[in-house]
Amino acid sequence: MKSLYLFACILLTTVSLFAQTSTIPTFISAVSTGMVGIAAAQTAQLNVVNLSPTPATSTTPVSACEVQLEFWDSAGKMVKSKLIASLAPGATDSLQIKLADVTAPTSPLRTEIRGLMRSNPLAPPASGGSTSPVYPIPYPLRCNPTVTLQLFDTATGVTQLLTSDTRALQTIAIFTPMPLTTHPQ
Repeated sequence: MKSLYLFACILLTTVSLFAQTSTIPTFISAVSTGMVGIAAAQTAQLNVVNLSPTPATSTTPVSACEVQLEFWDSAGKMVKSKLIASLAPGATDSLQIKLADVTAPTSPLRTEIRGLMRSNPLAPPASGGSTSPVYPIPYPLRCNPTVTLQLFDTATGVTQLLTSDTRALQTIAIFTPMPLTTHPQ
């Protein structure tokens, strides 16, 4: 019973954090690349494509999705980000970074970075009579982006590394807590 109470407290705290109003969207899913070293003569680029199916006809409504691309340094600090508010199905976008953009390089010749992509933001609470926000469970997810990380020679544009290997960073599951009741034995 004690562990159930602890779980409920953690869950309610997590949900209340999402309920706080903010201009930064809270995303349901995020994936991260591994760490790669970037040198002074290189540019790193995160590329994203929305793999959601394109409509068969022009009358089929398709909503674009919101994606955020980020670069993080080896100290766990976000160095650069880009919010893509409307990525249509089949569309692409990217974010570039150079060694000079990293504020705390681990060496003057090279430093480690990783890319991160966030997608499928939580819907903001509907305005109205309710004081507690209700977030719908977005299933199935309306956006299907994928990301690659590319390192290329800045002067020549020749690709030196390309990876699509990512790992899930977070998964948020939100449900409406049910009241706990005790039953006589």
